[in-house]
Amino acid sequence: MEGAAAAITIRHRTVEANGISIHVAEAGGEGAPAVLFLHGFPELWYSWRHQMEHLAARGFRCLAPDLRGYGDTDAPPEIESYSAFHIVGDLVALLDALGLAKVFVVGHDWGAIIAWYLCLFRPDRVTALVNTSVAFMRHVFIRSGAAAVKTTDYFHKAYGPTYYICRFQEPGVAEKELAPEHARLIMKRILCNRFTVHEAGKPESEESPPPPPPPLPAWLTEEDVDYFAAAFEKTGFTGGINYYRNMDRNWEMAAPWADAKVQVPTKFIVGDGDLTYHYAGIQDYLHKGGFKANVPLLEDVVVIPGAGHFIQQERADEVSDHIYNFISKAPHVVAASRGRVESMAAAAVRHRTVEANGISMHVAEAGPDGATAPAVLFVHGFPELWYSWRHQMGHLAARGYRCVAPDLRGYGGTTAPPEHTSYTIFHLVGDLVALLDALELPQVFVVGHDWGAIVSWNLCLLRPDRVRALVNLSVAFMPRRPADEKPLDYFRGAYGDDYYVCRFQEPGVEKEFASLDLKRFFKLALIVQTTGSSAMSIKKMRASNKEITLPPWLSEEDISYLASVYAKTGFAGGINYYRCFDLHDHNHASHGLENCISGIHSCALHDMIMNSYPLTCMHRNWELMAPWTGAKILVPAKFIVGDGDLAYHLPGVKSYIHNGGMKKDVPMLEEVVVIKGAGHFIQQERAQEISDHIYNYIKKFNTGVSSPKLSRL
Repeated sequence: MEGAAAAITIRHRTVEANGISIHVAEAGGEGAPAVLFLHGFPELWYSWRHQMEHLAARGFRCLAPDLRGYGDTDAPPEIESYSAFHIVGDLVALLDALGLAKVFVVGHDWGAIIAWYLCLFRPDRVTALVNTSVAFMRHVFIRSGAAAVKTTDYFHKAYGPTYYICRFQEPGVAEKELAPEHARLIMKRILCNRFTVHEAGKPESEESPPPPPPPLPAWLTEEDVDYFAAAFEKTGFTGGINYYRNMDRNWEMAAPWADAKVQVPTKFIVGDGDLTYHYAGIQDYLHKGGFKANVPLLEDVVVIPGAGHFIQQERADEVSDHIYNFISKAPHVVAASRGRVESMAAAAVRHRTVEANGISMHVAEAGPDGATAPAVLFVHGFPELWYSWRHQMGHLAARGYRCVAPDLRGYGGTTAPPEHTSYTIFHLVGDLVALLDALELPQVFVVGHDWGAIVSWNLCLLRPDRVRALVNLSVAFMPRRPADEKPLDYFRGAYGDDYYVCRFQEPGVEKEFASLDLKRFFKLALIVQTTGSSAMSIKKMRASNKEITLPPWLSEEDISYLASVYAKTGFAGGINYYRCFDLHDHNHASHGLENCISGIHSCALHDMIMNSYPLTCMHRNWELMAPWTGAKILVPAKFIVGDGDLAYHLPGVKSYIHNGGMKKDVPMLEEVVVIKGAGHFIQQERAQEISDHIYNYIKKFNTGVSSPKLSRL
């Protein structure tokens, strides 16, 4: 899977809100700033497919419901159930159900009308608005002033009784024109034709068959038409038509907002071939101050030459860029449910392969390139990838930092040597030093988690001259001390031969993972919290049919990304880290992986048992690290752990962290943060909080590129 865009998939769910079931299409991470897309008539969520992919790839969470009466969303039978108050109520209830306090809104056609009402009724729920096609027309939407004219009377007077809005008022008339059995032909004609306001007033002749549809334009495929047609063949068009039958009701009930203005930052986009751009007087209204008077925070009106009504499909890239450029640069950007001011302009992730230390390393980067920006090196754990740092990369890149997150040796797109002897701590630290050399980075900030924290502690121990400051998560530093009992022998004595660290020594044990449903495995691995040794086996994981509900911080897209990568690479690389614990005896690990603990996500966490035998790593690394016995970490450091993390509950760890032991071994340790209620994968579970901790710590240092210091070793 190459690049961030390659990981974008659209997922679907049903949400109970405002008394109905709403089908919602989603893309992007759940912790990201959210964009709510509102479709028009006769459309579906599908009209926004291009914009969803575009924005999700740039760090936004995209939500596109089928509106009431459309697609897989409920369609109440009563005409009165389709007022703007019902539809806005659906949207507010949807945001509440998803835990979103505030969102960006993008609307088109009827979706734009609903968006205008949403901004009038509940501006507190809208961060900024991009509307297309239909401008805010107070006299059409709201009874205002003594000379106010009802909406249908307005269109009747302007365009005659055959105008489609007028024809749609009578139950059954529009349904006859728009029969569901002809949905495919209807969708082709509507999507492809450039209607004028007068052509829109001509009903189909009952005496002669309708003309054949025009050929499809380049922006529309037969598959696109099939998707729309299949939905409307099943539901019919009545749900959407009922919106028109409530126009007068909306106009009347919106009277309390007769003099209200739309007080939301707004951008408006329309094609110069759109029939709405040719309503009587509309161009003067848009361009000569009337629109701005009603929408004071209107920042831009964009008229796209040659574009028609279905502009978000016809000019997909252009409209997507307009939306992104507006919402990413606005100073008032608020990251949806978290309420965080955020700019995502610099957060796009780019990918490259770097030759370093005799292997090819896949590296994800974000933020400014080159040597002038301060760089942050992110080091992941097991079973993870660079992807675990996606939130922190976006956060720091937007603040001017160059973010570098490799797949470590044996993971993802990085070379995985077959020999387990190629995974000592010296190989792993050597990879990082060689990567920094290849990127011409003499000194970096380092952030590590799980096994990445172990590697980062040792990078600081062996090459403190290359590290400006360190933020480590989950795994505390455990110094090497002489001992009579070898590490692997200790674990056998403490936990038995079935303990996963012991079983991982057996060649071929990684094949047990091949029998797993990888998506289910990663769901279990990432969300389970434990404060002790887990006993769930791989066999039980395979047999369990218990439904797994993902927390808000983890999406199906995240799971799919991890599963797709590990389906290609397997787990041998990560397991080989453990095989450097003991290279002399594999006979004790006679059991398979059938009884492997469900806390396999915490594998690296046990590496620092603190009783009478605290360790840096295990046997092999323990032997090779003898020259550094008694050495201290001489790099400014901050340590963060969740109070629900297994690593925090290993014997002796809390005492070591809080009673002076860790400060003695890491003299420049400036802060220890224990986050309540957080588990092991803390940088994903508490993405915003961890990002803030990292940023607030490293910004205290001189962020210019420092000259490398001589090693203290």
